Amino acid sequence: MDAVADLADRYSFGELRVTHRQNLVLTDVRQADLPALYGELAALGLATANIGLLTDMIACPGLDYCALANARSIPVAQDISRHFTAVDKLQAIGALSINISGCMNACGHHHVGNIGILGVDKKGQEFFQLTLGGASDQNATLGDRLGPGLPQAEVPAAIEAIVDQYLALRDSDDETFLETYRRVGIEPFRIAVYGSEPVRRVA
Repeated sequence: MDAVADLADRYSFGELRVTHRQNLVLTDVRQADLPALYGELAALGLATANIGLLTDMIACPGLDYCALANARSIPVAQDISRHFTAVDKLQAIGALSINISGCMNACGHHHVGNIGILGVDKKGQEFFQLTLGGASDQNATLGDRLGPGLPQAEVPAAIEAIVDQYLALRDSDDETFLETYRRVGIEPFRIAVYGSEPVRRVA
């Protein structure tokens, strides 16, 4: 935080903003200074080129830091980030938002993520329900519940199954996940994750 504040002082008139997608914005940076600023951000590990892509997630603090949460959120986001490291695939997927909440208070706005992840407690164990089709733009919609909750270890593979189904179903490279979902509905994605019949899990 001190290093980023120093960059703000040197490159953006001391101004630093945090967006609702949990990204930092340095304002009014001179174009001539962009390469040097990028180099310094890269050295801090803060130059990941993923704005608007699958790994550019919103995650609430979750059970690690919040007494209201039912489940952890940050480790789920980390698992997904580690699972999706191929830049070419991320670029092929294109615009896709993932929002993660650790409880129904929905501080991560899971209900309006293209893919939403909600942590729930089932008899003392953490499970994660997925929703699809949410949006927070001018055509705002709430996501549809995909099926039974999944253990944390299964979430990245479920996300990959959803993404692979999208890539197989989209009409063109320009059709976004949300556009494809609104065209084909939830069922192809439900089958991709659970098979022909959702498995009823007993915690």
